[in-house]
Amino acid sequence: MPSLISCLVAGLAVVDRAAAAKYSLSQTYDSSNFLTEFHFRERGTIPDRPDDNWSWVKYQNVEDAQKKGLVSVKDNKVYLGVDFETKLENNDNGRDTLRVQSKWSFREGLVITRFYHMPKTVCGAWPAYWTLGEDWPNNGEIDMYEGWNLNTVNKPALHVGTKARVGQCLLDSSAQAEIVSANCDNKFEDGVRAWAGQGCQVEEVNDGIWASEHGGIQALEWTKDAIKLYTWQIGKAPKNIDSDAPDTSSWGKPSVQVSSSGCDLSRAFGNQTILFTLPFCGDPVGKKQFWSELRADSKGQVNGKIEDTCEIITGAKTCVQYVAENPAAFKDFYFGINDVRYFVQDAEDSDDGNKDTKGQLSLDSSSSSALTFKYATSQSSSDNWIGIWPEDDTQAPTWGSTTWDYAKESSGISTLAPPSSMKAGKYKAYLLSSDREILAFLSTFDYKPESSSSNDNSDSSSSSVAFSVKARYNINCGGSVTNNVDIQPGSNGVCVRTNCNVGSLEIPSAGSCPDGQVRISFWQNADCDGDWYGYGYASRGTCRGLWTNGWGFKSLWLSCADPASDCIQQGTCTAAPEPESANQICRA
Repeated sequence: MPSLISCLVAGLAVVDRAAAAKYSLSQTYDSSNFLTEFHFRERGTIPDRPDDNWSWVKYQNVEDAQKKGLVSVKDNKVYLGVDFETKLENNDNGRDTLRVQSKWSFREGLVITRFYHMPKTVCGAWPAYWTLGEDWPNNGEIDMYEGWNLNTVNKPALHVGTKARVGQCLLDSSAQAEIVSANCDNKFEDGVRAWAGQGCQVEEVNDGIWASEHGGIQALEWTKDAIKLYTWQIGKAPKNIDSDAPDTSSWGKPSVQVSSSGCDLSRAFGNQTILFTLPFCGDPVGKKQFWSELRADSKGQVNGKIEDTCEIITGAKTCVQYVAENPAAFKDFYFGINDVRYFVQDAEDSDDGNKDTKGQLSLDSSSSSALTFKYATSQSSSDNWIGIWPEDDTQAPTWGSTTWDYAKESSGISTLAPPSSMKAGKYKAYLLSSDREILAFLSTFDYKPESSSSNDNSDSSSSSVAFSVKARYNINCGGSVTNNVDIQPGSNGVCVRTNCNVGSLEIPSAGSCPDGQVRISFWQNADCDGDWYGYGYASRGTCRGLWTNGWGFKSLWLSCADPASDCIQQGTCTAAPEPESANQICRA
């Protein structure tokens, strides 16, 4: 989420201490592939909010965004804008806009973004171009372009975890930007310059690109030694900025720099995805203090009056009122993008002699029988693996997975077999080390098995389902739902591939199984293959915690209990010996 920054301003100095490097172009994202390589999210990272910061927004998916003219790709340009035509009521849910996030992630390297237009400054507007790691803020956030209302300068910021976790991450001194707060710890506050949620932040007061109708260029350089942000006006960038093999040694001092001195960058910043967001109002932008009590321009006077606030300038009592009633004010509130290019470090500049490709993962193809991923990493190991989880699984990737397979080479292709219980929907994928260090991740992809459309047309009346069981991660029916399982009456049952990712079964109060009971058999292998070695029962309207907390089996066979023919009830079937360790069965 973009930073929550105080209105305080100060000026300090920083020195560039980290060596520059040479790079080679790895990927380009432009009008030819932007719509497929970026995900148009309809919400932020917090499920019960339209936006993490309570912004007044209706984020649009890519199909609706295209229909409404909020996104276009033509003439080698990408346009990302908002609805600037519809007059709304204050009690509406928000204005149509965009939250666009890369499906791919990166860890170290160089990202150069060339803009042909930056969003216009408008009261109530809060544009941001930024990166985000999983488990915010512990895996970091880098705000490259951000501000609100009538700010006159860009205010880049970085957010990291606590000092105890990542060390003391401080901004280096620099002649290129004025420091507002130097400590990047997202929880740090001193009551004067730094406030909780602010992180470390600067103001680009010289040669900035804030709200430029001509656009600008930004470069984010990330090595093991430092993270640097460069910003240039059109015509003032280094001569090699358009090269496929730029050398950063001639670029001079950056606007922002955090070095590894005292700061464990490898822990402070995990794999990052890129976001472009165009929200309205929210916290703090739409709060009374920022709308009615502070200057709309946080640095200087507006219209010659020091007391000018957004309320005085617009005549609207609230931020939402102004945004709702004045759509035309936001016509030029858009990002115009030429391209986003990602570069990897050349071999001679990396410590191990390999190009730093730590963090590349993409879905090559998808079907009901196979999910094929392309991957690359500089941390190759025979124990590396790729796993997938439901997109909304907040436990990922700390335990279990929907399915997984090894990724043993430094680069290559890995094919995962979707379990039969994996339903159509949105999922995410991770490239992980044996101890689950995230080497790369794919933030979202759609899984649509060929049979899903025909299944959607099947009889879904209550008489066709004995139980609709929800398999959950936690043992108390909390956590993420990993599978929704329909058990048909009169059937032998259904296999659920859990891969050690199910701790309990939530069984509804309605159902037509005899005596309201479900039989559960635990299997060592996926798809209920091989030996089974445990069983149990669950009753209607209960939460059934599973044996070994779900850690010792890869699949379940669920069926209606039938005492007359149940070998378990009759004592005629034999289970296999229990495994000595769950690690013999599950991916640890």
